[in-house]
Amino acid sequence: MTVNAFFLLFAIIVGVFLTNILIRSKSGLRVLMYHKLSLNTSDNLTVRADILEKQLLYLKEKNYHPITVQQLIEHQYQNTKLPKKPILLTFDDGYENNYTYLYPLLKKHALKATIFLPVGFIGKSNEWDEGDEAIMNVDKLKQIDSTFIEFGLHSLIHRSYKEFTTEELIDDISQCISILKENSIPYVPAITYPYGAYPCEQKRYEKFKKTLINNEIRFGLRIGNRINKLPLADPFCIQRIDIKGTDTFFRFKLKLLLGRIKIF
Repeated sequence: MTVNAFFLLFAIIVGVFLTNILIRSKSGLRVLMYHKLSLNTSDNLTVRADILEKQLLYLKEKNYHPITVQQLIEHQYQNTKLPKKPILLTFDDGYENNYTYLYPLLKKHALKATIFLPVGFIGKSNEWDEGDEAIMNVDKLKQIDSTFIEFGLHSLIHRSYKEFTTEELIDDISQCISILKENSIPYVPAITYPYGAYPCEQKRYEKFKKTLINNEIRFGLRIGNRINKLPLADPFCIQRIDIKGTDTFFRFKLKLLLGRIKIF
């Protein structure tokens, strides 16, 4: 291959790459996944509150429009319109620090988010990983204005769904719904899979999905780190982009643009 041919091929590859970036950056649904918030701690699961605010302001600057799961349900099943550049902000586990730091930020900037609750741990702590982080209690959940935060399911006891039997899954969902209804906590019929895990083998996955549908669940969210095409081809395999407290702001912007990144 001559030098000129090499540079021509290189230019074509770069052009295709940049074109794909442009297309991906302007289309689809981004779903960001967060967990804990803190004033001064950053780790894989914990984002500092001031960093989160910086990220929220960047979303507004770039004209992303945070939506609710309820809006997405109406779009998917009733063909209602979504705003341009829709984005879902999701927070797993219902930590009390979400009430302390997330809720005021959402009110301050008039934004929306969805918190997915491990229902059996409401008012307790993150015992599933032997932690002592407080989970919001019923009183705090009821104090939250649904204009800014809605609640979804994150299983009963934060156990991986990968090996659940159909009967175990039905019991898990029914107990979640029963507890939320008994405590008059409104929720959307969507679930995030603990650890992002679910049955991947096709026959087991189809049975898993059918069980969710039969129990009136409309969306299932995993991890995956990709941007979702709209309309959703599979509402039970929605991919989320994992935002870590260890991410630099540049890495956050790259994740927002591309979803999955394997560099930097």
